[in-house]
Amino acid sequence: MSNDQIDEYEQGERVRKWLRDNGTSVFGGIALGLAAIVGFQLYQAQGDSHRAEASMQFERFVEAEDTGNAESAAAIAGSLITEYADTPYPALAALRLAASQLRAGKPEEALQAIEAGLPTARDPALRQMLLLRAARAELVLARHDAALARLSGVTLPAYAALRHEIEGDALAAQGRREEARIAYQNALTALDVASPLRGLLELKLADVGGTAQRATEA
Repeated sequence: MSNDQIDEYEQGERVRKWLRDNGTSVFGGIALGLAAIVGFQLYQAQGDSHRAEASMQFERFVEAEDTGNAESAAAIAGSLITEYADTPYPALAALRLAASQLRAGKPEEALQAIEAGLPTARDPALRQMLLLRAARAELVLARHDAALARLSGVTLPAYAALRHEIEGDALAAQGRREEARIAYQNALTALDVASPLRGLLELKLADVGGTAQRATEA
């Protein structure tokens, strides 16, 4: 397929389809995957200098992240938010930066990155992925009600399994075992039968007194 035949509308549809198709497993590497679609093709197809600059800035951000230059990555992410808020890149950077902060044991910083990126996330799929990551950060901080509140904004079917899993985690941490069991059952129902994540969900379900068989019968 020739890149120069893809107009802006088709480009947006491709991004949304990619997110729908990959929504349940995109936490690891979503930023790079989306950048490949939203970034390179927009740069090639539209010839938009503003978007091209944003794309190059995002590439610099990824490079800084990959080389462990956290200070530079944070500075570039801030630049993307202030100068290129009309492009997808600030939200993509926020998503990746938040993941790095969570891995580093810095949930507060992860939430700050997400809050900065959320206003720029115009695509519902990307916005809701940010909310899912925010809910994860709230869980790390033991703010279980806050995590559940974040999940209320996640409505896309593609994210149902992940949303219910995080919901179950929050409810289980609060000692609400029956509600957690239902959440984990719902997560298993929404999850593809071949997903490697089923085993972990079944363990979580067992921890709150459920069984995988009951989940498949629900």
